[in-house]
Amino acid sequence: YKNAIKYADEAQKILFEQNAKEIDEIQRGILSISRREKPFDIFISYKETDANGTRTQDSVVAQGLYNDLTAEGYKVFFARITLEDKVGTEYEPYIYAALASSKVMITVCSKKEYMEAPWVKNEWSRYLSFVAKGNDKTLIPLYYDMERDELPDEFAHLNSYDMKENG
Repeated sequence: YKNAIKYADEAQKILFEQNAKEIDEIQRGILSISRREKPFDIFISYKETDANGTRTQDSVVAQGLYNDLTAEGYKVFFARITLEDKVGTEYEPYIYAALASSKVMITVCSKKEYMEAPWVKNEWSRYLSFVAKGNDKTLIPLYYDMERDELPDEFAHLNSYDMKENG
């Protein structure tokens, strides 16, 4: 960063400094939220809406899973409910704090393109980076109406479960 600033022209320097301030504010937000929020046990990742803005079946299935897990006493991050009172605020710090604190991530998927959707892929790829760093975390892919080999290549080493076969 310092070398980029050192060798940048005035316009680039201003842009770099603005970007650095934005990143710093996001990081502060994440830290602030992480300190306030109780850790989550489980993070459920899924595609909320389709290309038409309609709620996906994955969202409905994930909400059923959320209801079952919370009834068993788990603290579960499920964006549709967990973030519902955060309308108009930045979601990113809450999502990051939940990813960092959750011991388990469950992905719910019925279509390959849903797992590749930017927000969904961002969640599971960041979670896998925590796993790779040796953190005590587990990712469990759940799928239905698709084949296992349609899951992302990054899931190849994970135990995954067909929800229609395994219940």
